[in-house]
Amino acid sequence: MQSNTQAVSTETLLRVVADPKRRAILRHLNRTDSRAVDVDALTAALESHGRPIDAEDDRTAIELRHTHLPMLADADVIEYDRGRDYVAYRGDDRTEALLTFVSERLE
Repeated sequence: MQSNTQAVSTETLLRVVADPKRRAILRHLNRTDSRAVDVDALTAALESHGRPIDAEDDRTAIELRHTHLPMLADADVIEYDRGRDYVAYRGDDRTEALLTFVSERLE
């Protein structure tokens, strides 16, 4: 877990974790040992569950690239390099606490 040098507002964090797919993205990135994750690998980890990637996963990858990952990057909880197509986790203690709260109390 890393600490962000710039504090993210509570409202921004709440918007970020409001969507189940964004929560899944953050949890996956937080659990991974690798510094950066390829977006295709992230898509497979979130959706495929061991089956071959199909049209549904293609839609998920598009949704990740155009909606969820930019929003998470704007909130400064991930680093998203569109050119190299990778994502890295940048969450902080507040992000972790909110994810834990949602997991334990609201899901």
